[in-house]
Amino acid sequence: ILKPQTSDATLDVRSVTICKLESLNSIPLTPEEKAEILEAEMARWIQGMMAATQGRVKAWDVVNEAISGGPWGQRYDLQHAVNDPDAAKKFYWQDYLGDNFVRIPVKYARQYFEENGGNPADLKLFINDYNLESDWDDNQKLKSLIQWIEQWESDGVTKIDGIGTQMHISYYMNPATQKSKAEHIEKMFRLMAETGKLVRITELDMGLVDENGQDIPTENVTLEQHKLMSDYYKEIIRKYFEIIPVEQQFGITMWCQTDSPEGSGWRPNQPTGIWDLNFNRKPAYAGIAEGLAGKE
Repeated sequence: ILKPQTSDATLDVRSVTICKLESLNSIPLTPEEKAEILEAEMARWIQGMMAATQGRVKAWDVVNEAISGGPWGQRYDLQHAVNDPDAAKKFYWQDYLGDNFVRIPVKYARQYFEENGGNPADLKLFINDYNLESDWDDNQKLKSLIQWIEQWESDGVTKIDGIGTQMHISYYMNPATQKSKAEHIEKMFRLMAETGKLVRITELDMGLVDENGQDIPTENVTLEQHKLMSDYYKEIIRKYFEIIPVEQQFGITMWCQTDSPEGSGWRPNQPTGIWDLNFNRKPAYAGIAEGLAGKE
């Protein structure tokens, strides 16, 4: 019987050199070359999405969270790495494509939607962002977004159909603060209605804040506070239908089905849901239902 030959070997680690291999024949890309490559990749990705959906998905958030949080007192800039303390972990298209980073996906979304069987008249493209209802800057972020949309559309080609407002809000037990928050939600709806664009609430949820500005955890929320939150939901939905013209109403999407569990990455241990963690209906459920039904 033949047996495989075996042998032992000893590696002398003193004879091993660890090197970093680095290409020496690369030429840094110019800004124009980077933009060309990135536009091609964006087009490829959008084409793939439209090919996969075959015209069946007719509404898209074509760009999400484009606007930065400042500088206050003037039109807010676009998001850029220079404005982000966590920039090393993030990528911003606008750092390479400028303000065309909105025009480009709008163009390709319309092109490939039609090429993949969609009726161009059915396609609705939205810009979605958060803090559009903010009272601390008197809705300046929304005003800035509206100005940016006007600039993007000034080329006579780009068309943005609607604005999505996320609305991750809270009910404040401080009466003056709560009054200001509610007034600026109403002001947001009026500003959005004036654009003539479609208006959609995209990520509505609600926390609860005490008179000292601290979040109230779910287990400490009283029945009376649940009812206040429920009434606030109803009032927000009622204002949406009252202020936004029927032809501009595009819908309301809730963000949280249930309250956020402890340890969650999103508003942990806060009463954000329509149901509790055991899927029991909360008063918030009734407030939303009554708002949708048009009840006072």
